[in-house]
Formats: sequence, C-alpha cells, structure tokens
Amino acid sequence: MRIRQAGLKRESRGITMFGMLIGIIVLITAVLPAIRAVPSLIEYQAITHAVKLARDRANTREEVVSAFDKQATIDDITSIRGQDLEVLDSGGSIQAVHFSYKREIPLYGPISMVITYSGTQR
Repeated sequence: MRIRQAGLKRESRGITMFGMLIGIIVLITAVLPAIRAVPSLIEYQAITHAVKLARDRANTREEVVSAFDKQATIDDITSIRGQDLEVLDSGGSIQAVHFSYKREIPLYGPISMVITYSGTQR
C-alpha cells in the first residue's frame, strides 16, 4: 500500500519570535517581584532568629529589648526595633514575644508591593 504525500504540506513546529517575546515579558513580570522580595525575606528570617535569641536570654521586657537591639545591630536589621516588640511576661518569665511590621517593595515606577510580616516566639 502506497501513501501519496505529494499534496500534503508539513506544519511548522516551534515557537515564533513574537511568542518568545511574550514569554520573556511574562517571565520578567513574574520573576522581578520575587527577586525584589528576597532581601526582605532574608531580613524576616534574621528578625525571627533575633527575637528567639532575645526571648531565650532575657527575663524582663527591658532585657528582651536590649538583647534584640544588640542582635539587630549584628544582623543589620532595620525594619523593626526592640521597642516595637510585644513582650508577654508573667512574674519574671517571658511567655511570648510577638512582632509585626510591613515592608514596601518598589516594583515598576509607581507600582509597589506591600508585605506584612508577623511572628511569635513562645
């Protein structure tokens, strides 16, 4: 059995230049906010670590504030200070330390992204 192929056209395969351009634009639009958010995520992890250390080392609110500020100086934390921490204590022992703050990240011209971070160390 013979199949005739003379009249059949083969379809093109692959991506067009226009399709590639649209794909790159979509990729950049999605990746840029993530790349710009990475430093604030790293700072959030440093804050969580500093709050945990301050809670473990202190017995009073003043000691927590002081210990956090010392660790914040070492870790270059600028988004929050020791005075902004909410310390729950009961008669000489720290029950929990809570923090919350917002970080604004500029994206494109007048467009920016606001991330609210919060955490509690018990």
